[in-house]
Amino acid sequence: MHKVMAVSALCAALATTAQAETLELDGIGNTRDVACNGQDVSITGNANHFRLSGDCGRVEVHGSEHVISMGKVVSLEVTGGENQVEAERVAGLDVSGADHRITARVQGDGEQPAPVVLYGGGNVLTLDLQGPVRLEVNGIGQQVTWRGDDPTVETSGGEHRIQRQ
Repeated sequence: MHKVMAVSALCAALATTAQAETLELDGIGNTRDVACNGQDVSITGNANHFRLSGDCGRVEVHGSEHVISMGKVVSLEVTGGENQVEAERVAGLDVSGADHRITARVQGDGEQPAPVVLYGGGNVLTLDLQGPVRLEVNGIGQQVTWRGDDPTVETSGGEHRIQRQ
């Protein structure tokens, strides 16, 4: 009985470890289709084109000039500059840097508002907001256009354009 329990615990630990590993995508000018399989994903480098399929954990995009598309994501963080990102659905979005173009459906869970936090300058976000969303816009010259539910909005900095489609 103890051996069976020990084997079960070991299998569960190995499955958790395998799921917890972050999928690292790096390089310059690569094009690739990648299945997330629930994993976290870290993208770095320059001018990569990645299409992430399936459900993803936390996705981090660092670097510049990437073109990234993805399905359902637990959370999305974009830093650097001039990245183009399209997400089918996210539960949280954090953007910093400059001149990103991001299109996403942001969906709150009904209890806690989904956070959308924006820093830097010249970023353009086109959002479909579903459920409660808290939108925080900082920096300079940010543009946020949304449809769907009205977010709670906080701003600092200046020259922002925040409007419903």
